[in-house]
Amino acid sequence: MKSQAIKIRNLPESSGAPYTVHVKPVAFLACIGLAGIGLLFTKTTASGVGVVLILVSVFSLLMLPDRNLIRFTPDFLVLYNHRNAEMCTIIYWDEIVNWQYEYHKNADRLVLSLVDGSSQSIELYSKRPIIRYMNLYAAGKEQKNVRRKDK
Repeated sequence: MKSQAIKIRNLPESSGAPYTVHVKPVAFLACIGLAGIGLLFTKTTASGVGVVLILVSVFSLLMLPDRNLIRFTPDFLVLYNHRNAEMCTIIYWDEIVNWQYEYHKNADRLVLSLVDGSSQSIELYSKRPIIRYMNLYAAGKEQKNVRRKDK
């Protein structure tokens, strides 16, 4: 099996452009900041809300730490969920048996089942890009999340 835990500096080159999911939603925070700037120019009390939005977005963008969670390439998937910040797990697409996106109250989870019987999981906070790239590279391997209705 080619999938393994390796140091980040030893990641192989990929044939295509990677897509990386980060902890910090930079685009959303930038939109909040722009909305705050737009509210500043109103002649209402909403300009006070604009100041708060700008302060929150600037603080979040500049002061809060950001890190990679997962990277999608045409050749493999990289999970950055190790305690050691220098390590990552590389998983090749042909070694994934199935995958499932699980919903939880505080953080969602992507669970991957591999050909050797092991499983890998990572906590995520945004469903849309994960589902899109998993369906692109691991098409037909999704295991649907069945929600029970208790009576």
